[in-house]
Amino acid sequence: MEKTLIINKSNNLIEASYQLTLDEMRLLALTVGIMEPKSDKLEFDFTVADFASHFGIKSASAYEQVKQAVKKIYERSVKIEDEEKIFEFRWVSSRTYFKREGKFRIALTREVMPYLTQLKGKYYTSYNLEQISTFQSFHSIRIYELLAQFKNTGWRQITVEKLKKLLQITDKYKAYADLKKRVITPALEEINSKTDLFVELEPIKNGRTIVALKFLISRQQEQPKIDYEALPKRPRLPQRPHVMAGTHAEGVYFNQCEGIIREHWKGVFKDKEWREILPLLPAGELELLEKYYKATGNDLYKTIRKLLK
Repeated sequence: MEKTLIINKSNNLIEASYQLTLDEMRLLALTVGIMEPKSDKLEFDFTVADFASHFGIKSASAYEQVKQAVKKIYERSVKIEDEEKIFEFRWVSSRTYFKREGKFRIALTREVMPYLTQLKGKYYTSYNLEQISTFQSFHSIRIYELLAQFKNTGWRQITVEKLKKLLQITDKYKAYADLKKRVITPALEEINSKTDLFVELEPIKNGRTIVALKFLISRQQEQPKIDYEALPKRPRLPQRPHVMAGTHAEGVYFNQCEGIIREHWKGVFKDKEWREILPLLPAGELELLEKYYKATGNDLYKTIRKLLK
């Protein structure tokens, strides 16, 4: 059985500014995963087979991916900034390839090690490598880590400017719509479908400009099997009036139907918030709610669409 690898990182390192390729981030995650939490060892060996196995990569392409990642991460740096100083250092001090063994060795710098080992208290984040092993984007891993710190708090708010700075994309995606389409939405889709977290996004505006993002973070749990036949029946929905699609009158009708569904299920699951109830609903109810929310401009339809997949 393949050993479970745990990633431990100081929150200061997670909040640092840096950019890597997906394979470089995978390489770093694998290295951190195999190190002993209290060790001061700097050199770490792994094979191409290790890399391919942990990240589900075809062996035929894994060699070249690892080779390029080892080459490039040697040139990368990370920047940690506080009110008094900016501290910049490299991840890796040396790299070695053992030609006949298909094995690589990288030596991490002494500067980075305090952020990866000898971690104490509550100022670090731990997660299983499997959580991010199938991600297809560096940004997905970064955003997962930035949010995983706050899984006990349940939310995190960050300015758009700061998020771009941490991801080192300050010169890209000038329009928020592009940032959301290219970075944020793909990352949240991966996080919600592949990890232990479920995240919803609330944009925060200053006037008409989106200046910050509030992420609502909850833990995904295996939902209990529910015997819907044994539960109270929902009241019938009123018959649709003769109104044109897209009109205000249709919106009033959809809101009336949504209210009936919501109040019924909140009565069934009395100890839960509406956001927590949605994953417990039968598919037929979710399909109705998706239609109502989309027609009335409520972004909850996006959450429901993901639940229906």
